[in-house]
This record gives sequence, C-alpha cells and structure tokens, in this order.
Amino acid sequence: MKLAIVGAGVAGSYLGNRLQEDGHQIEVFESSRKESHWPVCAWGASKNMLETFSKDVGLNFDNYVLHRGKKLRMDLPDEKIEYLDLKGLVTYDKYQWEQDLCQRLRINYGFHCNPESDFLSNFDYVIDCTGFHRSLLPRSPQDFIIPSYEFLVENVSGIDEFYVIGYKGARGYFWFFPLGDGRGYMGAGDVDRKYYGISEFFEKNPNAKILRKIGRPIRLSPPKRMLPFYNDNIIGVGESIGCVFPMLGEGIIPSLICCNIFIDVLNKDSTFDVGLYEKRVLKKFGYYDDVYRIVRLKMDGKLNSVKHFKLLMSMYRNMKREEKRFGFGIDFEQMNRLLKAL
Repeated sequence: MKLAIVGAGVAGSYLGNRLQEDGHQIEVFESSRKESHWPVCAWGASKNMLETFSKDVGLNFDNYVLHRGKKLRMDLPDEKIEYLDLKGLVTYDKYQWEQDLCQRLRINYGFHCNPESDFLSNFDYVIDCTGFHRSLLPRSPQDFIIPSYEFLVENVSGIDEFYVIGYKGARGYFWFFPLGDGRGYMGAGDVDRKYYGISEFFEKNPNAKILRKIGRPIRLSPPKRMLPFYNDNIIGVGESIGCVFPMLGEGIIPSLICCNIFIDVLNKDSTFDVGLYEKRVLKKFGYYDDVYRIVRLKMDGKLNSVKHFKLLMSMYRNMKREEKRFGFGIDFEQMNRLLKAL
C-alpha cells in the first residue's frame, strides 16, 4: 500500500518505520527543515513502555536513556509537597531515537501540507501525524489546549531529579526534567499565561545557559472530543486525535499506542477499516475523557470528591492498572491529596 505520513515526530517516525518494515511504500513529509527539526516535549516517559516500542523497531532503548528517575518532587499550593515514587520514569534522547527511526525512510523536509495539496491524492492513505497542529483534519469544536513554552538548559546546579510545581486550580504546571550532566528541560504550561516557576528557576540558577527555547501548546482534549479521526483518505494518528493524557499533558506513550492500533487495523485487510480504527481508539483511551472532565471541573472550581466519586475512581483504577505505563506508583490517598491541594 502507498502511504504518506505527514509529520516526522514520535508518531510519524515510529509509524513510518513499522509500516515500511511491513512492506508498505512510505513517504514522509515534514514541515521543518532538516537542520532545524527538533522533537518538542521534555523527553520524559516510561522506560517500561519505550523498551517494548524500541524492540518493535529493532532498537535497544538502553542506548537512549539519559536519566533514570527515583523520586519526583511536586510543590503544591499553600507550601505543600508530595513525592512520587518513580518506577521506570526516565528521560531519553528523543532526538536520536527519532533520527534512528527515520534513517531508512524517505523524508521530504521543509514541506508544508494541507488538505488541498494535490499530491496527496497519489497515495492510498495520508496519515496526519502533525500532533497539536492537526494540519489535515477538520478542527474540533471541543479542542482544548494549554499555552506553554520550555527551555533546553545546561549548567544547572542544585537540581538533579524530576521536579514539578502544580498551579492552583490545576490551571497549569511548571516542570524540570533532568537530562544528566547539568542539562535539563524546563518549562511551564499555563491557561492564564503566567508561567510561574520559570523566572524563579533562572533566579536560582544564574549560570544556566539556554540552548533552545520552544513554544508548544499542549492539547488536553482526549480522543472522544477530537472527532473526526478521518476525512476522505486522511487518517489521524497520535496527538492529532487527542492521544494525550489530560492530567499530565503527556503524549509520547499514548501516541505510540495509537500507532500500534493503526498498524493492527491496517494489517487486517487490504483496505483500512476507519470505523474499526475509531472504535478501538475510543475504547483504549475511553477513561481519558473521565480524566479530562476531572481536570476541567478542577479548573472551574467545581470538582467535588463526593459528587464526582465515580469519575475519580475511574481515573484511579485505570491508572493503577497501567502503573508501569506511567512509570510511577499510583496511590489513591495520595491522588486525593494532590487533587485537594490544587
């Protein structure tokens, strides 16, 4: 089958590699120039999951690990502090990982695509892996994003573990993810665009050097709220259809899971069953909608532990079941403390 993949990020590079190995004819289109192409996000995810995805494409994930986390410190409103026990959360060289996936792919860099691009009709299917941009699919009226930006920094001292500041009302958060040797990703996502923690970080680290500054809105809307997943021969995969965990804004693992669903459906028949794909994505990420509702209720000051007990239990039970996928321990009492503190 002749397939075009638009976007050479985590979903596009992984999916292209897998599909080409399955014998499909793959061509990738990436809007940024090759020399400036850089994977956004803080490069943090679960080693438990990325080991499996790496094996699927013939890579040894241990070669990419930069920092193996032990504890995540979370500063909360009213000077409260919580620590998460980490069980596989790492930072990894996402740039090199994606570059290695793309080595054998035909990639057209600096190529901007839109739904009217004539050449797209030359392919059996066009896969929208453009993440937040969702460049080839209709906009969803239920889309919800958090403005954010981050810095790749070096010469950082006094902080060598995962660190997060949660904002009041769950309206955003600050993060620092260590990359080793005094380097890290630091940034914030904030509905109110105040980005507390960033200037404070530079005040505490006057010798920190900025290597990159990246603006990158974070999508929180789950797949249920990002329909349609397809339009004519265009099909969305990954963050473009809401495969991001709303509580954390984390899309690496959900996007890769979505890629595998796409591959499974594609390999079932000579044509792609878009209905089956949509059904399986919605089922797999069904509880993300409960998590999204919790986040929005908290933002609006309407979350009630009694009234919304079923929602809270849904989030806890599903996260507990997928504990290895998150890379940290899931505890119901701690989860409640976190939500009440925010």
